[in-house]
Order: sequence, then structure tokens, then C-alpha cells
Amino acid sequence: MKNFTTLMLIFVFCVSAFAKDNYPKLSEVKSLASIDKIISASEIDKNTDLSGSGYMLNSLSSNRKLSDNNKTKPKKFNFSIIPYAWLVAIGGTVGEGPNGSVYGFNKGFTFENLHMYAAFMGKIKYERVSFVFDISFFSKKAFDAVVENPNLPKDRSADWTSKQAVYDLFIAYLFPSKSKKTMVDIYGGGRFWDLDLEATITDTNGTSTYKSYTNSWLDPVIGINAEFVLDKKGKWAAWTKGDIGGFGVNSQMTWQMNVGVAYMLSPNFPLGIGFKYLGVNYYKDKFNWTVNEYGPTISIGYRY
Repeated sequence: MKNFTTLMLIFVFCVSAFAKDNYPKLSEVKSLASIDKIISASEIDKNTDLSGSGYMLNSLSSNRKLSDNNKTKPKKFNFSIIPYAWLVAIGGTVGEGPNGSVYGFNKGFTFENLHMYAAFMGKIKYERVSFVFDISFFSKKAFDAVVENPNLPKDRSADWTSKQAVYDLFIAYLFPSKSKKTMVDIYGGGRFWDLDLEATITDTNGTSTYKSYTNSWLDPVIGINAEFVLDKKGKWAAWTKGDIGGFGVNSQMTWQMNVGVAYMLSPNFPLGIGFKYLGVNYYKDKFNWTVNEYGPTISIGYRY
């Protein structure tokens, strides 16, 4: 019995020593009933993921109840999908190359003659490796262009209709970092263009000629993406993204810049506002499509 009592005393002493940090302070106890209401809080690990592109937050804030002061481990697997509106203006040259009918144009964003538009981006991530995608499609008609070939009449014009789809498909790698508020990754992959153009060309004598062009090509692309948490609660974040590609494989050059800020409406729904700039210089098989597309973006998405 004496040995048993000694063992019990040792056990109680060990438990008391282990749990002393979890006891409520006397200054916090106003009554016996208030002891159960005291909640000990421990910091939760946070992980940034703004996708994009663009632009998304992943586990920036959470209200999980933790026991034994254990930290929540970041998810190994997560994904996001973010539909967005790109209020795009477009300008450049289009036509049959330097010895043919090359036309210049500059069309600001307008809902007029905008027939269809769809855009979304996202990320599927496992540990440090991610599959990133950004897909946009729009159809515009009636953007007038003027001839830029000095060998052709200056008053010759063309009324263009374009259908363009761009598919950015990349593999990204997240650099190791001790900072929980900054994330930098590099990515590489392909930018696939699918272009369908139609033109009604009007000569000085008033005659009209109809022409159509259909081209699809794939450009290799490399880039870097950086994302930042801006506040302690993880409600605000920013991103910047840039890439370059083409390298003469198909396009002579293609490039992109994307910047913006995001606000977490809830742990799973980010709202983003940014600016996207996409350019390409393509001249192949006597076809020229050298354009710059740029404008603000507005997005709201879901992330897991």
C-alpha cells in the first residue's frame, strides 16, 4: 500500500508539472463557473497560395480548435479555381506579312461587338509541385484596321472579326523559404494559341474582299511568380507574375505580366483585382499576328 501511494504521488507530480502551463491564471478566474470558459489559443501554421496568377490564398486563416497546443500542419494537397473577367483592350498588326496586306488596329475595351467571353485560372498543388492553368477565350467583331504597307493605298481598310483562345499550361515549383508571408515559385510549360480571323477588306474603289485566317501554335514559356501576405490576419495578399517565351520556335516572342491584390471574403473564397498584360509577336507561313492585350481583371474563386 505504501509503494502504491508513493507511485500515485509521483504520477500526480508529473501530471502537474506537465500541465502547469495550461492552468488558467488566477487573475483570469472570476468564479468557478468561468474556468470552463477560458480557452487557450495556439498559433496556426499558415500557407500562402495566390494562384495566377493569379490571383488566391490557401490556408491563410483558420478557426480550428487545437488541443495540447499542437500546430496544424499545412495541407500537402490543395487546389483552386478562379473565374475572372478581363476587361481587355487590344492593339497591334494583323495580315499577310511584310509583302502583303498588313493592317494596324487599336481597340479599347467595350461591350459593343463583344460576342463571347470566358476566362478562368487555377492550380492543383501537391507539396511543392503544382499544375497551373490560365485559359481565356473571347470573340470580337468589327474592329477597324488601316493598312500599314506603304506599297498599298493608305485609304484601304479592313473590318476584322477575331476569335481567340489562349491556354497557359505550366508546371511550377515552390522555393523553400522560412518566411510564412512570402512565396516564390518558378514555372515552365506551354502557351497554346488558337486563332480564327475573318476580314472584309475594302479598296479605294469601294469593292470588298473577304478573307479568313486560321492558325494554332504552341510556344514554350518560362516565368516566375511571387505572392505576399500583407496583414497579420491573412485577409489581404498581393501577387506579381511575369513570363517570357516563344524564342522563335513558333512565335518570335510572347510575354505576360500580371499584378494584383486579393481579399479573403472567407477562408475559401478570395476576391481579386489586378492588371494583366499579354503580348505576342507571331509571323509564320506569311501570316502576321503581333498584338498586345491588356486591361484590369476582376476575379472571385474557390480554393480548398
